[in-house]
Amino acid sequence: MSFSDLVSAIRHRLRTVIVVGLLVFGALVALAMVQQRQYSASSSLLVDLTQSDSNATNANGNAQQNASVIDTIIGTQIDIIRSNAVLEEVARTDPAFQNAAFGDTAEQRVQNATGILRRQLMVGSEKGSNVIRLSYTATDPEAAAQTLNRIVDTYLTKQVELRTSPARNSAKWYDERTRAVRERFELAQRRLSDFQRANGIVGVDRMDIEGDRAKNLSTELVQAQAEAAAARARATSSDGPEVESSTIVQELQREVGLQAGKVAELSKTLGAAHPTMVAANAQLSALRSELAKARSTQAGALDSASLAAGRREAELRARLEQQQSRMLSMSGVQDQLNVLQRDVDATRQTYDTVRQRFNEASLQSEISQANASRLDQATPPLLPSTPNLPLWFAAALVLGLGAGIGVAAAQEFMRPRLRTAPGTASALDLDVIVDMTDLDGTGRHHSNREFAA
Repeated sequence: MSFSDLVSAIRHRLRTVIVVGLLVFGALVALAMVQQRQYSASSSLLVDLTQSDSNATNANGNAQQNASVIDTIIGTQIDIIRSNAVLEEVARTDPAFQNAAFGDTAEQRVQNATGILRRQLMVGSEKGSNVIRLSYTATDPEAAAQTLNRIVDTYLTKQVELRTSPARNSAKWYDERTRAVRERFELAQRRLSDFQRANGIVGVDRMDIEGDRAKNLSTELVQAQAEAAAARARATSSDGPEVESSTIVQELQREVGLQAGKVAELSKTLGAAHPTMVAANAQLSALRSELAKARSTQAGALDSASLAAGRREAELRARLEQQQSRMLSMSGVQDQLNVLQRDVDATRQTYDTVRQRFNEASLQSEISQANASRLDQATPPLLPSTPNLPLWFAAALVLGLGAGIGVAAAQEFMRPRLRTAPGTASALDLDVIVDMTDLDGTGRHHSNREFAA
């Protein structure tokens, strides 16, 4: 049968096509109407990845690694939503699950309701997206929306509890450790103070101070030795340059020279017994006596300076030896002091670390907001998700039309008719000469076709 024959047959059997199509369409629509209806409410959540992992939004990081981190975080949040901690809380608080149909005891109702919630709840997310989409199916649209909103609210509350509960426990543990470490720190500090007080040590760097003092004494001793050697060299002779360079000696030498010149002049004209000559010689003798006395005094001063320099040298040497002996005696004390100081430093560092961890845990335990926010509120759906009425209607229409056409084609095969010229030529294996298609004597269309072969 050609396509034109089939179209002609369907046109002539249109009543059959319509009747069969309506019957099939009505049956499928009736079947859709009698099925139990399920309504699916939907909602979505936006997870704040910056509070979960700062590396997830690092623009300079590896994109593939960031996508993997996002999927891991979103997968963890989906597992939390479907966990017993969330669903059992919903089962306990939702009035829809508190009737006897879910069990005789409260525990049975919770267990049965949790299983229903897990089966009816759909949670998913697209790859690389931080949006979680939720869907809950129930027989009542209002109940579906209310239950889904309760699941989302419970999840947000539980998420805050899951984030703050470990931090609160950590803060409690760190608080206890802080008190214990502080007691150890105070005990170490007290031991150090008692040891310093018992040994007369001020400050933990006492050896450095004593070493600086010994170094200064050694420098002073070297300088004193040089000064003492110079003083001994000056004191070896009474007519050395140090004595002759004295101002008093030089002044007396000048006066002696002047007086000696005066005596020499007088001796040319006066005799030795002349009173003027006697007086001049007596004055010269007196000046020479004063010069000798001045030289002796200056030499004595040099000797005294040499003795003083020697005493200072001996004193500095004794002080240096005493300081060295003190440092030797203090070396063992300093070692113990260093050990005690290291204990204090270690306990202080431990105390600071524990205190910092306690502050961090305390701040984290005070978090009052979840790292996810609701994008839209679940509302009662207008159309059921099961059965899908638009899909059923479309399928009923297509199947009804197909059934009607199939019945018409089956009847045509069972009782074939010559309806078109090509069909006639094909059926009789003859050429069609005249085609009088539905024309009567008046030129009007006729219900039957006649062909001449």
